[in-house]
Amino acid sequence: MQKCKFVCFALTLAFAIQFLIVTNIPVYGGTTGIVSGVVTDSATGEKLAGVNVIIKGTNLTTVTDANGYYVITNVPPGEYDVTADLVGYSTAQATKVSVLMDVTSTVDFALEQAVAESEEVVVVERRPMIQKDVVPTLYVVDSTQEQAIKTQPYFQYQAPGLVATQPGVVPDADGYPHIRGGRANQVGWMLDGVPIVESLTNGFATNAVTVGMDKMEIYTGGYRPEYGNAISGVFNQVIKSGKTSPGMSLELVGGSNAYRGIYPQIGGYTDSGFDYYVGAYLWHSDFERVMWSEADCSDVISKFNYQAGNRNKLTLVFANGSANYQMPSIHTYTYGPDGLVEVPAKNDYQDQRYSLIALTLNHTINSRSFLSLRPYILDTKWKVDAISDEVGYWWDSASKTTGLQLDYTNQVSPRHLLKAGAIRMSSDNRYWVTVPAYGDYEYTANTDTVQTGLYVQDQMDLGKRWAAEFGLRYDRMKYDKEINPDTTESQVSPRMGLSYVIDPKTKLRCSWGKMIQFVYTQAVERNYTNPEWNEWYGLGNANLRPERCTQFDVGWEREVAPNYLLQVTPFYRKYVDMLQVRSLNPEDPTAPPYVYDNLGEGKSTGLEVMLKKRASDNWSGWLAYTWQRAVAQSSNDRETVTPGAFHYVDWDQRHTAMLVLNYANRGWNYSLMGEYGSGLPYNLADEPVNSRRVGGHLVFNFSVSKDVSGIFPDGRMSLTIANLFNTGKVLDRDENGEPLAWVMPRFISLGFMRQF
Repeated sequence: MQKCKFVCFALTLAFAIQFLIVTNIPVYGGTTGIVSGVVTDSATGEKLAGVNVIIKGTNLTTVTDANGYYVITNVPPGEYDVTADLVGYSTAQATKVSVLMDVTSTVDFALEQAVAESEEVVVVERRPMIQKDVVPTLYVVDSTQEQAIKTQPYFQYQAPGLVATQPGVVPDADGYPHIRGGRANQVGWMLDGVPIVESLTNGFATNAVTVGMDKMEIYTGGYRPEYGNAISGVFNQVIKSGKTSPGMSLELVGGSNAYRGIYPQIGGYTDSGFDYYVGAYLWHSDFERVMWSEADCSDVISKFNYQAGNRNKLTLVFANGSANYQMPSIHTYTYGPDGLVEVPAKNDYQDQRYSLIALTLNHTINSRSFLSLRPYILDTKWKVDAISDEVGYWWDSASKTTGLQLDYTNQVSPRHLLKAGAIRMSSDNRYWVTVPAYGDYEYTANTDTVQTGLYVQDQMDLGKRWAAEFGLRYDRMKYDKEINPDTTESQVSPRMGLSYVIDPKTKLRCSWGKMIQFVYTQAVERNYTNPEWNEWYGLGNANLRPERCTQFDVGWEREVAPNYLLQVTPFYRKYVDMLQVRSLNPEDPTAPPYVYDNLGEGKSTGLEVMLKKRASDNWSGWLAYTWQRAVAQSSNDRETVTPGAFHYVDWDQRHTAMLVLNYANRGWNYSLMGEYGSGLPYNLADEPVNSRRVGGHLVFNFSVSKDVSGIFPDGRMSLTIANLFNTGKVLDRDENGEPLAWVMPRFISLGFMRQF
């Protein structure tokens, strides 16, 4: 009830603001990019000084130096028109310049001498799709493209379903994404540049929804040292602003009693420098053959910006959500203040809640440099009440992280972009679990942490064709244990990359780097209510090193035709010091008591292919393909391992492909999505681990929408058919060969969206 009141309050406040203000000057988001280039005389090639360069729709402007060079830092992500103007020359304009977080967009101008002083030349051609300065393997999905990703309702506006449409990301049988063979909890999740990973399990601390998403940046390799504590990849969701999403909209969607959702949004900006966005997503599902038989979820994400003068910007991000997931199994006992008590029969369930508040002060020193300071608080809670015969456990946990980020960016010269920063995070953790079937088996894991990260990197322009980058990151983690002595771990991680532009439409790139991730606190110390359990499950008081990864990839990119970009990226990964359990039993190395240790190893090789069609001639879309071979000593960090024995991990799928096509014309919009997987591994009892594979699956989803007016309220109606041909393939099997996971059956939903 309190959650519903908060949603109503936030939306009411935002709608009131919208009706009270009407203006048109934007301010900035909390995550920014760079626009730079060189201006020359088109006839002589002479580099022109004193040219005014303006990013239209903002107050960002600068003047070229004696070498014709200009740079504008601190540019919010989005698409812009950029103009170059000099007395005696025609004004030139580059349209639809895409700016991404932490990426330099190069825009060069060749000005023509003007015949008349008022003459203007507009460059209507879009820039080449190749970005010279982007060395990491980066894929971007924006909010418009997300509308073409039509799949099962429980993946609608969900980050796992979105990122799985990109190369290098392979979902497991439960839909959790894995990057280049890594485990699901080895991914760095970020919301507008703020880490949203909790330290109890190293999992994402929110509901992982895409509410308010302007862009999702997906790093599968080569990510820079500013991104830490992740050895598999990074997902960063950039939130909309009032500039990118002005006005109001309301989307309603549903299909029978099994799914219904509501998605209101509102945004706007004022001429006094205030910018706001608020979005919410509330949904309910009731499906069979999924992990959660029923779900009720709600999320609110908001972003408020204020330009305090010409040099300072304030950005406030607030996110809040809750989710209740019910399982098919039934329990008749639960835990209360007086211990185990009998209750009326009810479904096992998991309940989770989170809140995030982050305030960013962004200070522009000059057109070449800026400083960002961001304190934030991330609070998340989970409770699992599942004392049924099928599940059989109960836990209550919470993690509160207080963080402070400091980042400095300086384009010190046309050839060197310097970045440096620091982050300090302290977490207060609580975890209590009990398994009634084991009698008095009960323990807590309340280890707190203090984590410090420092990084420095140089992105170098080595000439017309070459670009390079080199960086170092230092991470330190202190584990504040309840009973045992505290421990501290640290690591230095070097990273580097190189790119070579063969021609304006072709680029080669490569990257090498070492990444680390500190182990989660559950593994560091466990304190049993009955000390006798330490003799059998002695998982507490482990002194654990960070998990480590060495990665290398090579990329080839080419604009194979106008508006078509092809990216091909072979990769190699080696994982060491992975978390596993080790037996302390001298007679049986697979029997208890156990202790956590850094015994695991793994490696993956693969190939990522992306063919992307930029919107033109009514068409847009992409084809993403991943070939992968991922092996490890164990998929599960709570299993013992045999030295030198490797097998396929549970999410090793040899071929994974995603096709997304969108056609728009005369108010109609058609979207077709195809998903193909060649099959995940499994094994029967007494067989080698993952020695078999389930059959492949091919699923198509289709959606059509139309602008309507007259009979209905003005808006857009949509029809979505998930699993168009009702494919019923099995995704995973147990050791008896019985199905564990299936492709969801056909589901038809209707939607209506209205903009105000």
